[in-house]
Order: sequence, then structure tokens, then C-alpha cells
Amino acid sequence: MEKGVPKYLVTVLLFVLTCSLASTSDPSPLQDFCVATKDSDEFVNEKFCNDPKRVTANDFFFSGLDKPRDTSNRQGSNVTVVNVKNLASLNTLGISVAHIDFAPHGLNPPPTHPCGTKVRVVLLDTLYIGFVTSNTNNCLFTKVLDKGDIFVFPIGLIHFEWNVGNTNALVFAALSN
Repeated sequence: MEKGVPKYLVTVLLFVLTCSLASTSDPSPLQDFCVATKDSDEFVNEKFCNDPKRVTANDFFFSGLDKPRDTSNRQGSNVTVVNVKNLASLNTLGISVAHIDFAPHGLNPPPTHPCGTKVRVVLLDTLYIGFVTSNTNNCLFTKVLDKGDIFVFPIGLIHFEWNVGNTNALVFAALSN
């Protein structure tokens, strides 16, 4: 019989050590918010943060998503995105929103967002909407949505939206990023 530490004990010990080193987390932010600015020394998420003492309610406000946009282009759609570029308080929060206008039979060309999940809320007319899975089956999930319906696009999957109605359609979107 061999002397020393049994092999199974060494295996269990290595497994426990490996598991303890392979932990992940999504840490809480270091501060309540980081309103992006160009005039600061504090740098978070590739943006400089405004001094919290100089931040006002207007830094958390965006107006204009209620205005219809021009859809007289090849796709028959127009996306108005609200992100940190036009609402500085979204910096570090991991969310963006969008207003998508569709002409009758307009299409939002199929995008993919490797780091984001999307939610769509139909506010006007009817959309045919869907996504394709990335597994080996490439399953297509589709649904016809009417006013008030919501659809979720899982993270990183190619998706589409097509206005199958005969009038303009409007969608509100929220996405993680």
C-alpha cells in the first residue's frame, strides 16, 4: 500500500481550490451615478464624470421621443436612440432606449448586439417580429404583435421587425448594453 496522501483527496482539494478561484461577480457601482462630461478629472466607463454637486434633474431628462421621424428611406424605418451620447446620465447604467418609426411595410434591418438584450413594446399598428437562435438548429422564433404587446430578444441574437400593417407603426425599445 502506498504511503502519503490518497489520490482522491488531492483531486478533491484541487477541485475546491479551482472552484474558489473561478468565481465571478457583477460588482455594484462605486457611486450612485456618473453623468458624463468632458470637464472633469473623474473617469468611469470611458467617460469623465460630472461633479455630483453640479448635476441637476435636467441631466436625467430627455425630450422628443414622441415626435414621429422620417421613414421615407429604403427600409421604411427610422430609429431614434437615446444613449449616453444624448443623455449623459445613462453613463454606467447599462441601459439605452429607442423610438422606432415604421412606414407601412417598413423593415428594421436585422441587427445583432453581442452584449445586449432588447425589449420591444408596440405602441401603434402591427409588427411581425422575431429572432434566430445561434445554436446548431438555428431556430426561428416569430410572432405578430399588436398595439400593447411586448417581445424580448435574448442577448446577442440576430432579430428583425417588419410592419405588416397598412399604417405607420411605432415601437418603444429598451436594451441593456
